[in-house]
Amino acid sequence: MRRVRLMSAGHWHSPLDARLMPTVIAVAAAAPGMGKSIVVCNLAASIAAMGKRVVVVDLDFRAPRQHMLFGLSSPDGGIEAWLERKQARRDELAQMTSVRNLRLLPCTASAAGPPPLEQRRALMRELTDLDSDVIVVDVGADNRDDVFNFFTTSASRLLVTSREPRALEATFAFLKSAALRAERRHGPEARAMLARFSGGLIGNSIEAPEHEETLHAFARLVREHLAIPLPVVGCLRKSERIGQSIVARQPLIVRRGIDDNVRAFHQIAEIVMNDEGAAARACPLDGEPIAVATGPLPADLGRYARKHTRYPVDWAATLELTSGVTAVRVRDVSASGAGVETAMKLRVGDSGVLHLDQLSGHPAAAVVVKNVVPTSNRVGLGFVDKGRIPPRLVAAARAAAARTSS
Repeated sequence: MRRVRLMSAGHWHSPLDARLMPTVIAVAAAAPGMGKSIVVCNLAASIAAMGKRVVVVDLDFRAPRQHMLFGLSSPDGGIEAWLERKQARRDELAQMTSVRNLRLLPCTASAAGPPPLEQRRALMRELTDLDSDVIVVDVGADNRDDVFNFFTTSASRLLVTSREPRALEATFAFLKSAALRAERRHGPEARAMLARFSGGLIGNSIEAPEHEETLHAFARLVREHLAIPLPVVGCLRKSERIGQSIVARQPLIVRRGIDDNVRAFHQIAEIVMNDEGAAARACPLDGEPIAVATGPLPADLGRYARKHTRYPVDWAATLELTSGVTAVRVRDVSASGAGVETAMKLRVGDSGVLHLDQLSGHPAAAVVVKNVVPTSNRVGLGFVDKGRIPPRLVAAARAAAARTSS
């Protein structure tokens, strides 16, 4: 079903029975300088490349950057005109960009910071009226609590952070405030409600595959201590090309050349857009903000880190189980196991054989399901036999990484 518009008496209407709610992706960070705005513009461009009609909404009221990143002139109207009800057909406030299928609802910097809460709440209720398939929202540091206040249904919350200790501590404190909100709002059902949290973590400024494990360890710590499923949906490498794209006022995604970061943005887009169950996993966390001071993490990250480095890959494979055979996508490999994506519902303890159809010789490895992240269809497989096959897979992954980075 697609959205249909009818014209009657000179006015456009969007019939409720012919209208689909757009997917909403809210991108935030616990502190400024994490690279959130870069993630927004490139993730939106990647989703637009899938053929989706995308609108980027800049809600960074203190330091809006989206108009610059897309090479547009200073905002004229946009969010301010929307809030002030200056235009009846407010969908037209979204400006066309040079990226096909992508428009921008810009924002003007304000020394006063975000508008009042009620104005922002009204804006959030009305954003889904935008004529789009996907809305990607850049949530500012000054109003970062909006990511908990307003995005409750049919929305994915993405948090951007670096691997620096202070950044992880700030991100943990921010997430702890969400857990405390859940306790206040849902009482004994808080953990069950937080299990419905849709979204993930994006690591920025990563220098090597070994450094990505810090983010994965952090995600496991968050799950254990706060009961929030926050899988790492992608990691971005430090790159001169990102700086060049900022100067050129053009998303990295649409520039010439493909590198690890372009692949990462496409992967993040696929993960978020393929999360079909997000609409059914409402996780309301609205209410008065709960301040949590930034401090040391509650446990040493080393406790949650894998012993073996995982190497990102993108391999086609087949998982053979007693219940049947299914195609899977291998996303990372280490000496102890592999992370795969699959639509098949698996449980911890399920065992089978992973056939690496894409690799020379079609190696196969006996595996057991170690963990399942249903929000992203990710499954962690452990190798049953640590003999000849796992080192061969790690060597192939290292070789692939060396080719893409050279």
